[in-house]
Amino acid sequence: MKTAAIVAAFAALAMAGQALAGEACVRPTAPAPVDGATATKDQLFAGQAAVKAFIADSDSFQTCIISSIEAMRAAAKASKTKVAKVAIKDADSQIAANQKDKVDVGSAFNGAIKAFKAANPS
Repeated sequence: MKTAAIVAAFAALAMAGQALAGEACVRPTAPAPVDGATATKDQLFAGQAAVKAFIADSDSFQTCIISSIEAMRAAAKASKTKVAKVAIKDADSQIAANQKDKVDVGSAFNGAIKAFKAANPS
């Protein structure tokens, strides 16, 4: 019976590792930037929708990564082992990189809004 519990724990750990590796957690692609100086109002609104969708998808991606690490920790606890530090470091790196993407996309869109307002003062 003890062997079955260990096998189940390692299976859960393997599944969590696969999720962290990207099979279940898919990092979203940043939307194309909007050129506010030349964009129409409709293009600006479409860009805004794309940015909002990207940010929401990014939040889901980060939640998925965190859930994967939590699953790995639970599996490791059940098997009385530890989660590999490289897995935690990889998760932290993926979250940090995606967070930077979110900031960059938001900043670029804010710049597009400023450029749009400058090009369309009325």
